[in-house]
Amino acid sequence: MRTKTDHRFIIDIDPDQVMEALLMVEQLPDWSPSHQDVRVATRDKMGRPKRAYVSATLMGRPDRQVVEYTCSENRVAWKVAESSAGAGGQGWFDLAETEDGGTEIWYHTELYLPIPAPGMLLKRTARREGEATIENFIAFVESVTGVEGLGGDGFAEVEEAPYAEPAAYEPTSYSQPLNYGRGLEPGFGTA
Repeated sequence: MRTKTDHRFIIDIDPDQVMEALLMVEQLPDWSPSHQDVRVATRDKMGRPKRAYVSATLMGRPDRQVVEYTCSENRVAWKVAESSAGAGGQGWFDLAETEDGGTEIWYHTELYLPIPAPGMLLKRTARREGEATIENFIAFVESVTGVEGLGGDGFAEVEEAPYAEPAAYEPTSYSQPLNYGRGLEPGFGTA
């Protein structure tokens, strides 16, 4: 079963700082609900991830993946090269600077699962997981940059806020539990 999701959102933080947060792929489990562990195997000449080993849970099923990254000035893209569960997929974060100096982000994912699952269930689960990923990613970027970007006049603080080094990052309690609605949890007979 295949599905695609697209999310567009704006965060009132400089695109360079958002890109720095995206390139911290080892921190992916801090903001992506489906990732448990990420280890970068190789990096390109600029220090950006090129190949990573990932432990993830897709639709309640564990999977170990080899993920290939392609990074450019405004995009971080990935593609699953190998999967222990036979899953496949790809996606990207595309960044564009807004007129007021914030960042518009296009988050696109394509997922292929070799399990028989109703299309509606897969799409709904992928959409909800994407929404949770966005909420967690915004909180992650704010915690790494020290800026509360969304809401109010937070953007005025961006120019004055110091940028925290990635090595000094300490996970905070910003992550919120996933809300699947109506007491349903993925993988527990929700079909």
